[in-house]
Amino acid sequence: MNKNKIFIKWSLPLFIILVFFTSCKKFLKEEPTSQYTADFIYNTPEGLETGVIALYSFQRAFWENLSNNGSNPIVIDAKDDLTLSRNAEIANYGRMFCGTTPDNDCGGVYSNYWRTYYRIIDRANAIIKAAESRADKDQPRITKVIAEAKFFRANSIFILYRLFNNIFVTTEPTTPANSLNIIQDKTPVADIYKQINDDLTYAIANLSWTTTEPGRITQGAARHVKADVALWQQNWAEAKLQSEAVINSGNYSLVASTALVFKGNLNNSENLWVLQWLKNQNGTAHKINFNLMPNYAEQTPGSKYTIEQAGRGFGWLTMNNYVRNLLAQYPTDTRIQGTYYIKDYVFNDPATLPAGQTLGAVLNFAPTTKWKEFDASAANRNGFFIRMNAGCKKYFPDDGIPTEDLQTKNIAVYRLAETYLFTALTELNKVRNRAGVPSATDITIDSILNEQAKELAFEGRRFYMLKRLGRLYDYVVDHAGYGKPGDLTTENSAGHANTPADPFPYRNDARRTMKPYMVNWPIPRNEITLLGPAYPQNTGY
Repeated sequence: MNKNKIFIKWSLPLFIILVFFTSCKKFLKEEPTSQYTADFIYNTPEGLETGVIALYSFQRAFWENLSNNGSNPIVIDAKDDLTLSRNAEIANYGRMFCGTTPDNDCGGVYSNYWRTYYRIIDRANAIIKAAESRADKDQPRITKVIAEAKFFRANSIFILYRLFNNIFVTTEPTTPANSLNIIQDKTPVADIYKQINDDLTYAIANLSWTTTEPGRITQGAARHVKADVALWQQNWAEAKLQSEAVINSGNYSLVASTALVFKGNLNNSENLWVLQWLKNQNGTAHKINFNLMPNYAEQTPGSKYTIEQAGRGFGWLTMNNYVRNLLAQYPTDTRIQGTYYIKDYVFNDPATLPAGQTLGAVLNFAPTTKWKEFDASAANRNGFFIRMNAGCKKYFPDDGIPTEDLQTKNIAVYRLAETYLFTALTELNKVRNRAGVPSATDITIDSILNEQAKELAFEGRRFYMLKRLGRLYDYVVDHAGYGKPGDLTTENSAGHANTPADPFPYRNDARRTMKPYMVNWPIPRNEITLLGPAYPQNTGY
């Protein structure tokens, strides 16, 4: 491995954080403090453990960032084929007004991804180097520290490689002595994969399957990522080995119904890694739900925001007709019936209930609701996408305040349902059957992609899978935004029947802008200027 040193002008001090307990139950809690020195952090077992907790904090902070209306973490969803980017900051990327050159990283979204994961890598490097230099480095307490740090490093490298392609990998932490060294070239792909796999192999060997602290990385999460890495390398045997190890470990299982997957704190038998929040105690609220749910109660007589309907959003990024149609193939599919996604909003406000309407009745198609998907008026069709379109409710807490934009909700990073989709027909059918969908009789790339779309939409997984399979360009051109598959005509252009089979196009700009080379994100100008003058930008930019 080429151990280039990294020039990080923006490198921040390590946050020092603690693990502590409430009542009789442990949970992973991170609180900044300034009482510890760098000598303590890097030269004592307690300090190293505290340093590892900082890595969790860095990862969670990515979701807590309220820049760009809090949408940065879900820009990757706006870049796939399942979403409709209506307006606001996230639409700049979903509709491809931004992020198409090194110089139009509007709001610094791509820089936020780049810097977040390189920051995690740099801090993991420091922890690993300090821990491996200890005489007791082979003791379980220290090997666990190294294993968690190596997982974070591998996971971050894997994310950066899949997004930016031309990345550099270093295992040396930033120090005063090397901080001005300049990275001159990208790391060879073979070396990138070797580092990722070496780190994950160590993590698997030194992490337990279970933890008493929800939110901690376990062997299951490490094996899941290693299976995904193997799929990218087309190492089918390794992908099968790692996936089946998770599935057959006896430590994980699909929860009984889709209604339970995102219920409560998400620390259930299905979720392999969950980022932890605890209202008013651990972490700050995020705006993911606000971006993903429509504004169904505004200017809609008889409607108010409720917990059952996932509170208030503004419909910046909602479901397009492609994924809605996939979910509509089986009327019994519970995922679109309010467990993962919600498409039917009801009259629930007696104070504003229109005459002739009934509380509990679906308001979407009521004559008193003017926002219709196929209305003759373009303004009313636009109103439908603001207020009545199907939204994702995976990020709304059970005890959330429906009228608030900011919500405190744990976030599942990796789920067993995805591990199942890495494997065979039997496992794919378990995911289908749990959702009330009959078993498939064979397994194809298309059947896996369709199931992945329905199960994992808005969880940041679709972009990666389409890119891995070489289908990202084609699927974005065919389905991004709203409209008939493959329709490249402009928004509300003439010549459409205004029916489900031939709707007026809406917010489908990405279909016309997408180019094959854009499957790799451009390295933002602000980042590549910190590298050597000959450092290679991705092809096409």
